[in-house]
Amino acid sequence: MKIGNWEINDKGIQCIKHGLSHILIDKNDLTESGFAERKNSYDWLLHLPSKADLTREDIYALNTAFIYAIEYFNLDFNSNSFIETLTIQEKELNNDIEPFIDNKLFEVE
Repeated sequence: MKIGNWEINDKGIQCIKHGLSHILIDKNDLTESGFAERKNSYDWLLHLPSKADLTREDIYALNTAFIYAIEYFNLDFNSNSFIETLTIQEKELNNDIEPFIDNKLFEVE
């Protein structure tokens, strides 16, 4: 199944965007939680937005692919952790040093 620039396959969630196909979230690591204050969140959904070549649209598509993959692989899902993850993710997207404008990064001078 493809969602945006992401494909859910037997290995996990693979980025299919040109130049980023090396990004694979292994199905066994999909529900990894973060560390310290992020221990109640899904780590991959917070880690990947820092990749400069991923747009806001790519991140939102990843969030959707994540939900489908959870069901596809029959993994445990905590809706409270997902909500916390999206809250942190959105704050980070909005407060990034290089802000997202119109789904693309621009350099701050």
